[in-house]
Amino acid sequence: MTPKPSIDSQYLRIYVTLARTLNMALAAKELHMTASGVSHCLKSLEEDLGCSLFSRSSRKFEITDIGRELLSDSEQILNKMQEIRGKIGSWNDWRQGQLLIGAEQSSFQALIAPTLREFRESFPEYTIKIDSCCSAQAIERVREGKLDLAVVIAPASSPPDIIFELIGEDELQFVVNALHPWAIKRKVVREEISNRHMILPRHGDYTRTLIEGYFRREKIRIQTCIELADEQAVKEFVRLDLGIAILPRWMLADELNDGSLVALPLGRRRLKRRWGVLRALSRKSNLSEYLFSSISKSIFRTLIQSTGTGIL
Repeated sequence: MTPKPSIDSQYLRIYVTLARTLNMALAAKELHMTASGVSHCLKSLEEDLGCSLFSRSSRKFEITDIGRELLSDSEQILNKMQEIRGKIGSWNDWRQGQLLIGAEQSSFQALIAPTLREFRESFPEYTIKIDSCCSAQAIERVREGKLDLAVVIAPASSPPDIIFELIGEDELQFVVNALHPWAIKRKVVREEISNRHMILPRHGDYTRTLIEGYFRREKIRIQTCIELADEQAVKEFVRLDLGIAILPRWMLADELNDGSLVALPLGRRRLKRRWGVLRALSRKSNLSEYLFSSISKSIFRTLIQSTGTGIL
């Protein structure tokens, strides 16, 4: 009989079990086989290897010298196979698991959607649950275990039990309708800012706090006419020429390309926001969470670079 290029793992397991028990009936019970089935498999293995692994007599069933010589290597092979099976099982668990994500609502279309499309190529069976939340809300939900991670604007300060992993930063600019006087001049008239109606985030929103702080330092009073929580909705109000918004260019890619909206700098000083991924310090990230964070960072970089604004 010509030896096979590899040894059947089931035959190897039978051999190791027999070497440990030195009893056909006990080995068969442990392996959930019949004694005759174990005997048949052992015979096939010995014929394949061209040697006797056990000596048999009416009184004794003993391992041979060559059988004893091969035992240590065989046990290591089986242990390694079990380790590989465990890793594959863990991988399958991850691929078929669940990911709870928090995100700023304004990031859904341009950032979260393309991140999820790419993520699903590696984890097609994953269930994804997305929760709309700001930084402050995300911190509490991550801390309580209601979210695995959150893609949000950097909070004013991160608690010691929360990790903030930077994915990049954007720059806020004035956004006006294409027929607005500033758009036609391609220039913001500084003296007019206080008299223009602004469409801004709601009070308490961190972006609103950043905007108000910026103009306070510039000694400019801004006049709010509309407050909205969703920055994507803000674009539609500007398209209707209902006011001036303050948004990042990456949320306006289509509108800037078709010329329906125009983005202009706030002034000599830039106003930037930092974006990142929040997670609990006490919680060890798994492969799916690490991959989601990496993809979101890559997508964010592409968005910023495609609209010509700076990034960390």
